[in-house]
Amino acid sequence: MARYVQAVQWGLMVPEATAYHERTLRAAPDLYGADVRALLEAGELMSAGDYLRAQRARTLMRESWSRLLAEVDAIAAPAVPVAAVPAGQETVTWPDGTVESVSDAYVRLSAPANITGVPALSVPVGHDAEGMPIGMQLLGRPLAEDLLLRVGHAYELIRPAHGLAPVA
Repeated sequence: MARYVQAVQWGLMVPEATAYHERTLRAAPDLYGADVRALLEAGELMSAGDYLRAQRARTLMRESWSRLLAEVDAIAAPAVPVAAVPAGQETVTWPDGTVESVSDAYVRLSAPANITGVPALSVPVGHDAEGMPIGMQLLGRPLAEDLLLRVGHAYELIRPAHGLAPVA
């Protein structure tokens, strides 16, 4: 269901954020940046049906992740699709020429854990050629945070033994 992750994330996050911020948004809209205010206002236009469809998709995703995590103890994956970008950079241009906002790129790979509620741990794993940090996320079974912490700790212990440079 990977192709539905972004749609489900936005279908859940936007109306929930709008509901949470509703009073403040109406009473003091100037407290929000233009981009956040536009997103919250757009949430008022989403139908209950759209939100319910996103909830149903979340249920299917949770079931799928539950089946997967019944077969493995943990999943290692990139934390973000790119190394950290310099402060102030607002977009990422991908090799195929498409452009994505940094904020969208940075949350895309954490969306499965956010949607399904599986625990996730981000661990630094090195640096790119420009010296920017690279991270790995570990995902595990619900209520198995102790296992993820042990895996993350074990990784930190083996880094120096395998000649991997420490992460600053």
